[in-house]
Amino acid sequence: MINALNPDRMTTDERLDEVAEILAIGIIRLQSRKLSSDQGDSSLDFSAPQSVHVCDEKPCGETK
Repeated sequence: MINALNPDRMTTDERLDEVAEILAIGIIRLQSRKLSSDQGDSSLDFSAPQSVHVCDEKPCGETK
């Protein structure tokens, strides 16, 4: 559990425990993302819609 104390009031062991917990949570998240992407279960697993924007005679972005 992440400690809400100011780091200045924590012992060295408490700080190391908190760092270890943060790193462990990060590793678990990375592994779960890899597992879900291996199964094709991703919220970004779709193709982008095609643009319907058309520029007339002038290059896009020019006003004159």
